Amino acid sequence: MSATTDERIETLLDEAEQSGACCAPEDRATRAAMRRRSGKIAEPIRGLFFRADAWEHLDPPEKMRHLMRALTLVHPTWRFQGASAAVAYGLPVTWSLLDNVSIAASPGSSHQATAGIFRRHISDDTVQMHDGLPLVPFWRTVFDCLATFELPDALAVADAALQMGDVSAIGLTSILNDSFSGRRGVKSARQAAVLADARAESGGESIARATMFQLGFARPELQVWIEDPVEPGTWFRVDFLWLTEAGKLIIGELDGRQKTSRPELMRGRDALRVMQDERFRESHLTALRPAIIRFPYEVARDPEQLGPLLERYGVPRDPGSWPTEAPRTIVTSSRLDYGGEQLRIVRATTCA
Repeated sequence: MSATTDERIETLLDEAEQSGACCAPEDRATRAAMRRRSGKIAEPIRGLFFRADAWEHLDPPEKMRHLMRALTLVHPTWRFQGASAAVAYGLPVTWSLLDNVSIAASPGSSHQATAGIFRRHISDDTVQMHDGLPLVPFWRTVFDCLATFELPDALAVADAALQMGDVSAIGLTSILNDSFSGRRGVKSARQAAVLADARAESGGESIARATMFQLGFARPELQVWIEDPVEPGTWFRVDFLWLTEAGKLIIGELDGRQKTSRPELMRGRDALRVMQDERFRESHLTALRPAIIRFPYEVARDPEQLGPLLERYGVPRDPGSWPTEAPRTIVTSSRLDYGGEQLRIVRATTCA
């Protein structure tokens, strides 16, 4: 391989990393030269290339965005839909659903099958540009995800859609009824909308809540602020909270990497400080003598692991505590009787 070819390849790969997109060489000779360096250069979709070591350091949503940016340049008439569009909008999509780039094809159109690309015919040809990418409109993307994903994955999208779209669960249900009534999968989409809650802080929490629902456990309160029993006036927030009829306080905490990687959750702290603060908070909460359940993402989405865990900690079963119609959410401050003491919390309660 000539020095000139080597230099061109390195330049293309440098530009790809800087732009956040795979490179797509136009000439066959360069593509062939890149393939000869298969150990050093990845080709996730035929004709699209990236340095192999850098590619392995990207998580699946980042890989999806790199592929979409490259495909937009190669195929400017394409639109992205489904899980791919959801990633582009910033909605949380379970990584296992990101094996293929999802393209919206016009009815009647035909294309050669390409590994790594999934096409679905969509009659509406509306395009919504977001971050430089041509996408199926936001609410159509949300509907497609709610209608086709399993409930835990759909609820993660639904919860985030409430936040991003600035609507309530009632608003999301209305959108589904007004724009997608009669479409395939709308029943599943409505169930996710009814259970949707904008208080969920991450996709993992949404998935955990869906698993709790499917197993018939009592609906937890989400993101509840509890006044520090050791230092009144200081407040701690917990992911899930149950107060049983027997007066038992149960706190659930999802241990996920997002808490030590997402800037909005870290609030200027490094990962070590986040973990130190977590331990400090939990040491003070133990003064309330709660049951504190910690579980990772892998357990949150596995009924065979999460079910027995919640049972061991005394979380009650109460399928009737979950909404059957979309609720409105309001924030209230309240005091609960707990062990002869007044437990001061701020929580969101629901009303029909």
